[in-house]
Amino acid sequence: MSTPPDPVQEALARFGAALDRLEAVSLRHQEGERMRMALESELALMRADRQGLAENLDRSSARGRLLEEQLLSLDQRIDRAMLAVRDALKDDRP
Repeated sequence: MSTPPDPVQEALARFGAALDRLEAVSLRHQEGERMRMALESELALMRADRQGLAENLDRSSARGRLLEEQLLSLDQRIDRAMLAVRDALKDDRP
């Protein structure tokens, strides 16, 4: 004949199982927090990189505009010089 199950032992077994589940949930939560913190750090780095790239792009765009203005000015000066040379050559002809 088997002995009836001991209610205290059953309660302790259920309590132990509940503690095991709680520990597993706690470990998953801690891992999730670590992952969240790592992702937040990576996001901060990406934002800093983006900011640096945006600043670099702004400087490059400004330099490009300046070079275009200088090229236009140079083109106009060359045109004026060519006209002056043509006029001078025209005046020297007999």
